[in-house]
Amino acid sequence: MELYKDEASFVRALQAREPRAAEALLREYGGLFKSIALRWAPGLDWEDIVADTVLAIWQNADRFDPAGSFRAWAGAVARYRAIDAVRAAARETPAGQHTELEALGAAGPDEYFRTQLEDLFRGLSPEDRNRLLERYFYGYSPRQLARRLSLSENALNTRVSRAKKRLAALRKGEGTHEE
Repeated sequence: MELYKDEASFVRALQAREPRAAEALLREYGGLFKSIALRWAPGLDWEDIVADTVLAIWQNADRFDPAGSFRAWAGAVARYRAIDAVRAAARETPAGQHTELEALGAAGPDEYFRTQLEDLFRGLSPEDRNRLLERYFYGYSPRQLARRLSLSENALNTRVSRAKKRLAALRKGEGTHEE
C-alpha cells in the first residue's frame, strides 16, 4: 500500500472507487485471495475467483466496518466467492460425474461444517446474521457492538439471544428467518 499512508486511507480510496485503489488491492491482497481460492475451490480457476473477489470488494467497499480488520473482511469476501464458485460448479456438473465433485469437496470435514454453518446463516435475516457474525466471529464485545448499533447492552443481548434461537430452529429445520 505504498500509495496510501495507512489502511484507513486505502479503504476510503476503495470506497471512492479510485482505480489506483483497485490496483493496490490486487497487488497487496492478491496473494491472500489466491491462497483462499486454492484452498476453498481446488481444481477451479483461481484467477476467476480472485477477479470476482476484487470486483465484489470494489463494489461493496462501503459495507466494510472500519472498526474491524480490512484484511479479515477481504479474506471473508474471497472465501465466499470461492464457495460460490464451488457451488456453481456443482450445479453445472451432470449427474453421475461425482469424481469432479469429490475432488472439489476433498478439503476435509472442517470445510464441510463451515459450509453448512454458512448455509444456516443464509436462512437468518441480515440483521440477525450480522449481529451473530459481529459478536462471535469478529469478536466484538457486547458493549462495543451495542455502542456501534446504538442499542443498550441489554437490548443487544436480547436480540443476539433471539438470533441464536432462530439459528437453532433453522438447524432443526423448524423455522425461517421471519418471525
